[in-house]
Amino acid sequence: YFNSFLERSLSVTILFQDVPVSVWEINKNTPQPDWVKNCFENNTMVWYDNRLKILVKAINPSPKRDVKLGLRDTMLGYYGGGFVMGNIGDYFDATNGRVLSKKKFYKQYVINE
Repeated sequence: YFNSFLERSLSVTILFQDVPVSVWEINKNTPQPDWVKNCFENNTMVWYDNRLKILVKAINPSPKRDVKLGLRDTMLGYYGGGFVMGNIGDYFDATNGRVLSKKKFYKQYVINE
């Protein structure tokens, strides 16, 4: 549903908490916005079978979010932090560095045509 908006029109605005955001439905078979293509070209997004590894820190740097990710990664025992994983059908909000299920996306975000 969401990607069909992108394919039809660039005038679609996605809002999270009344703020415009850049969002992509994770998918291997649909057209990708330029910012997603750039992420694949510079390896900030990499496919592992049907899972997508995203280096959030490199896509849209945010000191506040980077500290949050770093603390979470430290507590969970990860090293190198800043990565999130998404599955096909999930949504990636590049503005806020979040991967959401379809259900959470439609509950928390607003699509304006």
